[in-house]
Amino acid sequence: MREAFGRWVVRRRGTALAIVLLLTLLSALGITRRVSVEIPIDFTPQAVFIDRGPMIDRLREIEQSFGREDNDLLLILTGPQLSAAGAALVELHAEMEADADVVTVTSLQNTPLIEQEDQQLRIRSALEERTLGEALTVGAADPILSRMMVSEDGQTTVLRVRIRSEISQVADLEPVVTRLVARARTVPLPDGVTLHTTGVPFVRAEVVSMMMNDLVKYVPLTTLLFAVTICLLFRRILTGLGPLFSVLGAIIWAMGALLSAGVTLNILSVLVPVLILIIGVADGIHLVSRYREELIIDRDPEQAMGRTMRHMAVACFLTTFTTAAGFFSLLIADTRVIRDFGLQAGVAVMITWIGVMLFLPTWMAFVPVHRVGAPPTERPTRERRIFARLSSMVAARPRTVIILSLIATLLAGLIGSGVRPNSHLLEMYRPGHDTFTSVTLAEEELSGVVPIFIHIEARDGDLLDPEDISRIAALEAELRAEEPVRWTASLAGYVGRIHTSLTGEDALPESREAIAQELLLAEMSGELSLSAVVTEDYRQVRIMALCADAGGPAFVALHQDLQARAEAIFPDARVDVTGDGLIASIGIGGLITDLLSSVGMVFAVILVVMWILLRSAKLALISALPNLVPLVFTLAALGLMGADLQTSNIVSFTVAIGLAVDDTIHFLVRYRQESAAGSPDPIGRTYLGAGHAIVLTSMLLVSGFGILASSDLTTTRHFGILSSVTMIAAVLADLFLLPAMLHLMRTPETKQA
Repeated sequence: MREAFGRWVVRRRGTALAIVLLLTLLSALGITRRVSVEIPIDFTPQAVFIDRGPMIDRLREIEQSFGREDNDLLLILTGPQLSAAGAALVELHAEMEADADVVTVTSLQNTPLIEQEDQQLRIRSALEERTLGEALTVGAADPILSRMMVSEDGQTTVLRVRIRSEISQVADLEPVVTRLVARARTVPLPDGVTLHTTGVPFVRAEVVSMMMNDLVKYVPLTTLLFAVTICLLFRRILTGLGPLFSVLGAIIWAMGALLSAGVTLNILSVLVPVLILIIGVADGIHLVSRYREELIIDRDPEQAMGRTMRHMAVACFLTTFTTAAGFFSLLIADTRVIRDFGLQAGVAVMITWIGVMLFLPTWMAFVPVHRVGAPPTERPTRERRIFARLSSMVAARPRTVIILSLIATLLAGLIGSGVRPNSHLLEMYRPGHDTFTSVTLAEEELSGVVPIFIHIEARDGDLLDPEDISRIAALEAELRAEEPVRWTASLAGYVGRIHTSLTGEDALPESREAIAQELLLAEMSGELSLSAVVTEDYRQVRIMALCADAGGPAFVALHQDLQARAEAIFPDARVDVTGDGLIASIGIGGLITDLLSSVGMVFAVILVVMWILLRSAKLALISALPNLVPLVFTLAALGLMGADLQTSNIVSFTVAIGLAVDDTIHFLVRYRQESAAGSPDPIGRTYLGAGHAIVLTSMLLVSGFGILASSDLTTTRHFGILSSVTMIAAVLADLFLLPAMLHLMRTPETKQA
């Protein structure tokens, strides 16, 4: 059937071309229709890091009482001349308030400051009746405003611009953020003062923009690189362009099918078009290489294509299947972003295989035989001599090759042994990027970027007794002492600040009546809202904290420790340590665990596939070691880079192991064919036949992945670097270690396999 299909495509090339063009047109229409309605990318924090579970459900319940605080755009003003920027701050505040999509703006202009004046409690904004320089000095000394609104040195302040909560999708959020930032940039600032922008909505909009820019940049760039490289290596333009145009058409099919089915891409699956371009071109190169060999037999394109499909269709399917299996294994993950990426990438890879199997034979059917070119096995080329020498060297010293390979792998393992799982919410940014700088500034000078809340709910009565206030104060003190915490606020903190302002005592009121009276007096003395830390009935309170991004493991440990201490201090109340930032950090840690688990699943699937393909347990085991080696070298690359095992790079292991096995499959399939044909030197013939295509595809994969290393997104950059390392290690293992093991273990079973 495979051979008949190959002959049919050549014989009915007009019909095949019509089918290809029709399916491509329908796919393109599906893409256009979806994109015209919406941007099919979801990068809300909930979509990326948070999926399901009791922690999420409980957080949403708490938000019913206190609202959500994950839609704040931060405008940070900093510099040694900040005190001269009073007019600019007032104008900036007004510009933000004038926008219809802004709910509130919080700055020194309207932040309440609790103080005593003429032996009376007075609550007013920090800027009221003060210059900005005076407000910065007062705010830096105030226990509530310090770090929240003003840095301790008084040279940095922030405006917190809350965007309407219903604006959550990136398609709606991006134009709002862009407009607000543009309006902020129109406000003139004094010399020596700089404006930095950050915050959750800003990061979300910027990252999606960077993703789209990566697609626009890397798909054409990779296509051009592949076109030039393949044409040079095949020495024929029409032959070289065949694999490339075939996979480009297949990409349209794959994305058309996914987007027409209603799929929404996420931070990982937005890479799918680039991935299938890089992956799909490999099968095309193997097909063309074999077609050129088959043409030597009778120069009949119909018969040659038939034999090519008979020999290569299954091998290409299995390489595609193992790659897809790598993606589909991610379906076992608990995190939705990983499951979606695995499903979407796996489906896209399989559709790409179908597309290449139809596109490429159709393309080659229109290429005249004399324009196809000769294979390396039939011409005295330099690469043929190189492969012959390589084969002779490995055959002469297989034990030496194996020992040296194992020593190199052991050294790589030692280099990578210090790599540990870790994660950061903003790990997609490289140091030096504007947003990275802004977040670092917010962490070092202000309150940080990761919110944590300790929510306390009374089971009976309320939490206004002096004992309850004292316990809240004690828990807040413990929270403030934690390393990543930069700022805290609570009902106890406000009560203590009001009492100190009224009495001069650094203590808390001693009776319930005194607490109630002082809170009432504060309410009458100015606009002081406590809704962020306590409900109107005083049955629910929360201790708010903002932290530096200490990483997933640190936040997981902090969550467990705080939960235990909070429950010990409040045994008679319901206590939850929560917050979007905290749960997101925990979610990233779970995401890394999911991806690590999937690597083992992928390897097990590949081993079973190799056993079925080769019909030999021994050959399947022989194939396993060359596919473990690349993973060790990839881990070593992380060690040399000084990087942790993060979301932005762990996915490389899952994807790359599926790619690395492709060369092993092509080598062993060709080895079996040469052995079955009675070749006196099946390994040498495999070098000359499959070796050329293996090196060519690996070069293209390395160059394709390597181009991604220039991305500003760490997610994309790490994927490119680590996948390149994996492919280099894989091709070396398949050209040295694998044939050496075959030479050493050539028993009657392997010789006849």
